[in-house]
Amino acid sequence: MSTPHDTRPLPPAPWSGHEPPHDPRPGTGKPDDAHGPAGSSPATGPGVREWGPWSPRTLFFGTTDLVVDAALGTLWLTALVSLVSAGIASLAALVGVVLLVAAIYAVRGIEWVERRRTQAAFGLHLPAPGRRRSPRTDGWRIVHQWWLDVSDAAFWTGLLHLFLTTVLGWVAVAALAGTGAAVALAFAPLYAAQNNPVWPSDVVGAWPDWAVALTGIALALLGLLVVVLAVAAHRGLSRLLLRVDEAAELRRRAAEAAAARETAVRGARTERSRIERDLHDGVQPQLVSVAMNLSMAQRRIDHDPAGAKDLIAEAHTTTKAAIAELRRLARGFHPAVLEDRGLDAALSAVAAQSPVPVAVDVRVPRLAPETEAAVYFAVSEGIANMVKHAGAGAASVRVGLEDDPAGGTRVVARIADDGHGGAVVVPGGGLSGIADRIRSAGGHFFLDSPAGGPTELTVELPVARGAGS
Repeated sequence: MSTPHDTRPLPPAPWSGHEPPHDPRPGTGKPDDAHGPAGSSPATGPGVREWGPWSPRTLFFGTTDLVVDAALGTLWLTALVSLVSAGIASLAALVGVVLLVAAIYAVRGIEWVERRRTQAAFGLHLPAPGRRRSPRTDGWRIVHQWWLDVSDAAFWTGLLHLFLTTVLGWVAVAALAGTGAAVALAFAPLYAAQNNPVWPSDVVGAWPDWAVALTGIALALLGLLVVVLAVAAHRGLSRLLLRVDEAAELRRRAAEAAAARETAVRGARTERSRIERDLHDGVQPQLVSVAMNLSMAQRRIDHDPAGAKDLIAEAHTTTKAAIAELRRLARGFHPAVLEDRGLDAALSAVAAQSPVPVAVDVRVPRLAPETEAAVYFAVSEGIANMVKHAGAGAASVRVGLEDDPAGGTRVVARIADDGHGGAVVVPGGGLSGIADRIRSAGGHFFLDSPAGGPTELTVELPVARGAGS
């Protein structure tokens, strides 16, 4: 199973839209939109004009939506009750757990569909709430994620919305059927025969035609009133139950921002330690050797010119090795080929230097420099970790774009090898550094490495297109 080490990227702030600033000068003819653009409300979001609660469009599409709710909601509720009942009945076996988990995600899927149907029916802006992700990294992570999903308030409000709108749908269907019957009654004196079962003779004698017509019209108006009230109730319930709790959403974003900041600090500390270690273990001894050789050559140059030449030559060779090591370290920060030619060329260069054959398949346009740098670091560090520890005979790297379920696009990089598996994230290790860097960039990190292999490391980042895309 895959093990995430971070949360999803932070959604854009509601004030990040590209709206023109308000011009407060008199005579501009622009409304005061200090609380949002004209025609918008907190339920619709910036730039979205909400339909009026009693507008013909709201009443027409709302009524249509209620009729659909009566049939579709009944179907979905029946399926959910069947899943839960079968899951509880077979809970002793593993199939019961599977059915109950299927019911959890069926509710989430239904809530997603209902949210979009309601937006289309009433012109409301109802963004999906952020999903809480389990911070656990052990074998109980999946179970903990199930618990977070089923204990989320949005789960139960979505289920309650489904039940109430289904009830309102049947109320609207009954009211529409009654309205049709009332219209037939209002016009019955025009077409009903004396012995017609629709218009019995005893009614003809007891009720004058005008009274029957007025009764039919009154009942039809009452039925339409019930439908209108059902539409208004549907709209109000949707605004109440499907809207995002702004305070809770702000708290979630603040918590995610704090976690990302902490991860960025930890990642920077790990990166600094790695640079210090590389300089201390690699370049520093070489420079010390150069200094010692030059010092000895200086003392020998008068009485042993040949020996001094050998020492100077050795110092020259060591100096070139130190320069090459410094260049390697500089490429690790931000390689020139990445900036000039993009991820495909940069990752192909990394794969070419690997002693293990690595197949590279990169299908992305030019992205923002920070996104390309994060993907490059993750892939190069993943390949280095594979070479050191996996015992693999071959590996592959695939980088592409995928649709994000929360909306937008994300770049996904997968590093797979045929090694012995069993990779784990150790604090301060290479995989931990990848997780910290990806998380600080607002992405996800997944590791699937069962004992015996194979191993697949996946990183996901939100897409920010570069200027050259």
